[in-house]
Amino acid sequence: MQEIFTSVGIDIGTTTTQLIFSRITMESKGRGSAIPETRIVDKEIIYKSPIYFTPFVSQYQIDVLTLKKIISTEYECSGIGRDEVLTGAVIITGESARKENAQEVVNALSVFAGDFVVSTAGPDLESILAGWGAGAGELSKLCTGSVINFDIGGGTTNAAVFFNGEVIDSFALDIGGRLIKLDENGYISYISNRLKPVLHSLESNLFVGMRAEFVDLKRVADRLSGMFIELILQKELTKDTNKLFIGHGHKKLKVDHIMFSGGVSEYIYGSENIDTLEKSTKFKDIGPLLGYCIRQTFSALKISLLPPSERIRATVVGAGNYSLGVSGSTVTFNNENLPIKNIPVIKLFGDHEEEEIGSIYKRILSKNTMFQDEPTAIAFRGRRCPGYQDIRSMACQIIEATKDSKNPIIVITESDFAKALGQTILIMLHNSKPVICLDGIKVSDGSYIDIGRQTAGVVLVVVKTLIFNS
Repeated sequence: MQEIFTSVGIDIGTTTTQLIFSRITMESKGRGSAIPETRIVDKEIIYKSPIYFTPFVSQYQIDVLTLKKIISTEYECSGIGRDEVLTGAVIITGESARKENAQEVVNALSVFAGDFVVSTAGPDLESILAGWGAGAGELSKLCTGSVINFDIGGGTTNAAVFFNGEVIDSFALDIGGRLIKLDENGYISYISNRLKPVLHSLESNLFVGMRAEFVDLKRVADRLSGMFIELILQKELTKDTNKLFIGHGHKKLKVDHIMFSGGVSEYIYGSENIDTLEKSTKFKDIGPLLGYCIRQTFSALKISLLPPSERIRATVVGAGNYSLGVSGSTVTFNNENLPIKNIPVIKLFGDHEEEEIGSIYKRILSKNTMFQDEPTAIAFRGRRCPGYQDIRSMACQIIEATKDSKNPIIVITESDFAKALGQTILIMLHNSKPVICLDGIKVSDGSYIDIGRQTAGVVLVVVKTLIFNS
């Protein structure tokens, strides 16, 4: 059995805003006593918006009203009504995620995205979505070795490393085309504070208000392009490179294939020589020059690049097509309690930690304290085929640890036993509170989760990281 629905992806970036609509096809298989397997079998982009410059009312705030007009206009142009969109993702990325009213923008645009709003993407989520949207994830299934994608936008670079279709590392840096902005006369109007360590190491005298010189801007762009060489060749990182990481560093994994996406990548894969101030600042920033310098740097070292399937649209394609996950078919839920959004995940055990069923109660209590009375999702891997006593033990501990809370009990496991666990909890509680148990979903500590209504016999899920300006 197949079910087709419409998804939207909206990316509000440092420089540009874009929207796409996709047609998602889900297929359910399974006969007799077999557990049906439901999976996404096809994703087709059916509409792409023009690329807009992200509107701002000031250096610190996004223009919400203009943004709403842009999105409304694109809905009209596409011929797709809001009620036709089942799911989607609004992603605020790069420097835009740090603006004072990022949360207000998310709230204002939530009506456009069906059951899901991913909101401001944390650097890891943005990296992963851009990597999938650029095609690095799919290519890693075909290539020997790992594939890294660098998505370079106006404010940040988001990197994801894939191996055989799995993300094995993700990180982000404050490297982008709009770290330096210029006015129409070539005078510098803005220099990001995050660029100061680089300027200091170059002994550069660039400052706001001065007329830019091509040679000075190229020195900066050359230094930023050299940082990518440090990263992929596993060189010792310089101090100024280390200071540009956002949140955390990288795992220093060996990478075998390299790909770029994002607005700056248009000039990495292009052929135009950016050799004058006018050419390098055509968008009143250093984006074209940065792309050109990266192209020169990699060419000089004879390092070949894989072509992305999407360049400037990689993140929005990732948001529209790859933010969505599918729970397993052995689940417990009630559609009356769905959708729910922005539920913090508490992962009881680390990825490489042995899971002890007997310690679930203590782990929940110790990790739940930081969230006080708000609902949380309890997550753990679980055994592949737990017996009845194991399931009953898990249920007892979860009930005991959450007995003082009026919130729904939400449990996420990787192994396929959520239906048995959920029904056991419901029976023991005499249906006194809502219970949602999902399986087949992998999460990490610090993630948040959106859970949508049932479609095609399964529950649709978005796992995400939320970061607002800090």
